[in-house]
Amino acid sequence: MNNKRQASGVGAVLASQLAVVLLGVAGIWLLNISLPAAKIGWVLASIFGVVLAVITFAIFFLVYRCGGRFAQTLLTDLQRVWGLFTGYSWLKIIGVAALAGIGEELLFRGFAQTWLNNYVAVGWAILISSIIFALLHYLSYAYFICAVLMSIAFGVGYYLSGSLLMVIVWHGVYDLIALAVIVKYRHFIVGNTVRH
Repeated sequence: MNNKRQASGVGAVLASQLAVVLLGVAGIWLLNISLPAAKIGWVLASIFGVVLAVITFAIFFLVYRCGGRFAQTLLTDLQRVWGLFTGYSWLKIIGVAALAGIGEELLFRGFAQTWLNNYVAVGWAILISSIIFALLHYLSYAYFICAVLMSIAFGVGYYLSGSLLMVIVWHGVYDLIALAVIVKYRHFIVGNTVRH
């Protein structure tokens, strides 16, 4: 029964991420959104994406490890998420991270930010799409703040580079690292205080 529940949970997570990919592509296609020309090539975009993902995770790692009320709220949020991903294989972790990076960046940067920028200044386009991103990831006030800030970073990166690939890699690799830690190495974040 537990394996059936886990299999259906994995299927639901993967299906929801695939739906986000399709929603992003559909929005770009239906509204005939013209994506900006990338200012960097795909190799540099990929390298920058990986480096930025590692830096972003390092920042969040320090926040989690420094303690305090804000960090404790984030750890409580993570503990709620752990159950959803417990037992995921490396292949499932990679699949979820890849689909999240692709889908969410197509939807929030490729579609929402680019479309909004036709009607408002780029700063507002980044902020509005980031607030929507954070609301859809809402677990708590602390998690909302982190999601807004991370989404703003993705939005600024996209605006400066013009590279959707860079933010897809950034987001996907960050999610891969974060999920790997949550599922396989959670003691790195919370020490020995986690109860299994």
